[in-house]
Amino acid sequence: MCSSIQSSNGIVQLSPDLAEEIRKEVDSMASKPLRVISFAYFEMEEDQWNVQFEEAGKDFEQALDENNIQFTFIGAFGLKDPLRSNVKSVVNAVKQKGRVNVRMISGDHYETAKRVAYKAGILSDADLQN
Repeated sequence: MCSSIQSSNGIVQLSPDLAEEIRKEVDSMASKPLRVISFAYFEMEEDQWNVQFEEAGKDFEQALDENNIQFTFIGAFGLKDPLRSNVKSVVNAVKQKGRVNVRMISGDHYETAKRVAYKAGILSDADLQN
């Protein structure tokens, strides 16, 4: 959703190559697994905001699409959120003794969720390759 990036030289156009480089870095952080948070912004006058988002009753994504709003990328960082120490043993116990198929529901990036599920013993080595 970003068309520009904040750099040491000010705001510059976000090239497809740089956007791909950022995506790869985000994927790399997500596979470690880190929770990746990105920051971006766009500028809009307050009265335009009121018309587009409050008075029109449109949801945020719809208003962004209709107004062709492009963001300026600022940066991204990864947060480590380690598993509790007993998670893997509990998962193993219920899989072995309880004959339970364990499933994980996550709102995380796909690679982050996959790595967390692997560390928790939900996915196997073979599952991780897929």
